[in-house]
Amino acid sequence: MVKKYNLKGPKIVVEPPGPKSKKALARKEKCVTSGIRIGLPAALELAEGPFMKDVDGNVYLDFTVGIGVHNCGHRPPEMVKACQDQLDKFIHICFMVSPYESYLKLAEELSKICPGKMTKSIFLNSGSEAIENALKIARAYTKKKWIVSYRTSFHGRTFMDISLTGKEKPYREGFGPLVPNVQHVEFAYCYRCPLKLEYPSCKLACADTIRSIMEKPPLQGDVCALVGEPVQGEGGFINPPPGYWEKMRKICDDNGVLFIDDEVQTGFGRTGKMFAIEHWKCDPDMLITGKGLSLGMPLGGVTGKEEVMSAPGPASLGGTFGGNPVCCAGAIESIKLTKKALPNTKMIHNVEKKRLNEWKEQYEVVGDVRGLGAMMGMELVKTKASKEPIADVTRNIQLNCFKKGLYILTAGQFGNVIRLHPPLVIKQDLLEKGLDIIESALVEETKKAGP
Repeated sequence: MVKKYNLKGPKIVVEPPGPKSKKALARKEKCVTSGIRIGLPAALELAEGPFMKDVDGNVYLDFTVGIGVHNCGHRPPEMVKACQDQLDKFIHICFMVSPYESYLKLAEELSKICPGKMTKSIFLNSGSEAIENALKIARAYTKKKWIVSYRTSFHGRTFMDISLTGKEKPYREGFGPLVPNVQHVEFAYCYRCPLKLEYPSCKLACADTIRSIMEKPPLQGDVCALVGEPVQGEGGFINPPPGYWEKMRKICDDNGVLFIDDEVQTGFGRTGKMFAIEHWKCDPDMLITGKGLSLGMPLGGVTGKEEVMSAPGPASLGGTFGGNPVCCAGAIESIKLTKKALPNTKMIHNVEKKRLNEWKEQYEVVGDVRGLGAMMGMELVKTKASKEPIADVTRNIQLNCFKKGLYILTAGQFGNVIRLHPPLVIKQDLLEKGLDIIESALVEETKKAGP
């Protein structure tokens, strides 16, 4: 049986953080590394559907969904039951020792739903591990060493992942030297175009710049892979314009470079399609999954073209817990749930786009509104003319929403982007309620900040 709690909210019974949450935070300070920062100071004890309940009895509407994980809400009963059924059979064997059904079936499912001709997979413990393994596979296939990634990207927290990620604080600072032979390039960040051009008259000159970097020493003829998020997540919910990924695919093809599509945050319905890259006519060579793949169970995957995935030698890939049978069983059910939820992303996008663009017209601090499907964000600035980031006000809006019973996240190179991650199954009235809370926080905090 899957236990139900029938949570309803948002409902604040004691100003957060309440006394029990404060005690939990004090315990954290004593026994957990200071390298882990708590974003919102409430200790949670229950989560169900679009809601989370803290130890003090407050119920929050969740527009973070575990940083883009719980696309179908917290603890969907079908997925929980699938995990329970597998627990009744066995918890762990290790696929490298003996194969089992949930791993095989999940690999078969991904070969059906991934774009292009990607037919073989490997499963790991996380999206971070999946990125690592994709690059091992890419080097085995191409026999080249350079890796190109975007300065505003985020690919995880291992040494390879932070080497790919361009943001120094908080991800890279103090951890050097990092992995060599990584070249950072500029993304198609139209709101802050590094070339000071405008789309479409720019003719995607940012992509031409990347071609130039790839085709000159020291990278010339020695680029293994381009790693990119179709829509950047932590970088600020930045979606490139039409034609961008098609042009980057051509550049990769012309230079014998593999395109590794990081769909850890954008995959499984978040942008209105199963995978975000499907908004462009661009088939990757490898596709990275995580987060929404298993709706909360620790799992990541690499799915790629047969000839690429067959390049590593026997026994060169693996991991004790990679593709855990319980996690794979949950992921199989997660795919079914995502397919059912996909049509609702149209409503989410239309409602959010309308409201956020109204705010852009009404409020001087809303500099840019962007995103696809249920992956929308707004960038906050001091004035529209200056585009000066206001990270402190953005953080205050987040905390204001928290005290009103709404969880939201911030993002961006300057920490000035409010990103919206509602569950794909959310009803319109709850979505509107959450947006009402954001607007009230926006008005209150910008008024406090003054001109």
